[in-house]
Amino acid sequence: MSGVQVLDVVVLAGDDVEEWLRRWRAEYLPDAVGRGMAEERVWRAWTGPDTVMVRILWSLPDSGAFFAARAAAGADPRVSAFWAYTDEIALDRDRHVLEPVSRVHEEVAT
Repeated sequence: MSGVQVLDVVVLAGDDVEEWLRRWRAEYLPDAVGRGMAEERVWRAWTGPDTVMVRILWSLPDSGAFFAARAAAGADPRVSAFWAYTDEIALDRDRHVLEPVSRVHEEVAT
């Protein structure tokens, strides 16, 4: 796997998940795709009797594309508005930006 992966993690009350996902699809996803982010997977997992963790995995071709997408998002007030809404209802959220590390094979003298 090459390129950059971005893992968004949002923990919500169970009652808020469907509305949050609906708004994410309508308000965030189209512009994120326009900024070059490709949605790879979306998961949900119950983390307690009334809480759900949503994980969204994105991919971008390289770190330059990530920083370009980030700059474009920073200039878009709709992105800020969506995350402000998320922060009002989320119990926790985090973003992990991941890039594969090349494997180095060492020869061992025998």
